[in-house]
Amino acid sequence: MKTRVISGIVGVILGAIVVTQYYTILFDIAAFAVYAIAISEIYRTFKEGNSKTAAVLLTVAGALVLFNANYTANLVPLAVIFTVAAVFIVVFDFEKIKFTSVASTIAFAGYVLFCIFNIVRLKHIMPTEGYGQDALFLVVLCAGISWGGDSMAYFAGYFFGKHKMAPKLSPKKTIEGAIGGIAGSVAIALIMTYIYGLTPYSANSVVADISKNWIFLVVFAAIGSFVGIIGDLFASAVKRQQGIKDYGNIMPGHGGVLDRFDSFFLVATIISLMADFIVLSNGVV
Repeated sequence: MKTRVISGIVGVILGAIVVTQYYTILFDIAAFAVYAIAISEIYRTFKEGNSKTAAVLLTVAGALVLFNANYTANLVPLAVIFTVAAVFIVVFDFEKIKFTSVASTIAFAGYVLFCIFNIVRLKHIMPTEGYGQDALFLVVLCAGISWGGDSMAYFAGYFFGKHKMAPKLSPKKTIEGAIGGIAGSVAIALIMTYIYGLTPYSANSVVADISKNWIFLVVFAAIGSFVGIIGDLFASAVKRQQGIKDYGNIMPGHGGVLDRFDSFFLVATIISLMADFIVLSNGVV
């Protein structure tokens, strides 16, 4: 427990430092680092019959996507090259690899890349000139909904949990815990948004106006929390099928990147959808 707590504190401090650099290239580098570590964990997860070449290609593809999240680059040539390369790997290295392992690696990596991309792209679709610090706040909100919801689910399950939610995937998760987690995420989102609206950082903010329409925020926070739970179970499902306890050990007591960000990744897609809705509505919610 001591190791887990210390590791968690260090992780929070590092995360806070990275977030302060959200509008700089340093955040993009950090996002790519998370993705690259995730690729190595995915490669080890499907290690039997896997392809190092595919892992390298995925890493390169991730760099090209994440460092061009402002859509200035045409990603079609990249998609064509990667697709052809993946087919070549299977055809010319078929005696050493297994298609199922390589395909699983590509699919899992694509999922992670898409989720991380949704966080990086926020600063490009919600520039500070028109939205103030809204993009940065949404990233912090994503963390609050996912990890704050996880904590609330733990305590709700500990005190009130009776009915198992998915006993074969995650024996400790209960329906009561899930309900508590969703309710906690909604409460955290409401409080965070309200406080954000009181700070100088909300100047020129569009998101802060959501505080005038709680229903909008409640709906997105609840959906985000729910899909976060599903993201957690998805990561657990893969681990169970592959017979592993953790994806890695980069965070002592917490496992690997995929263990720690399992719910965060999927919540990021909902936050991104929320941002798109706000932008398309020209800030009128």
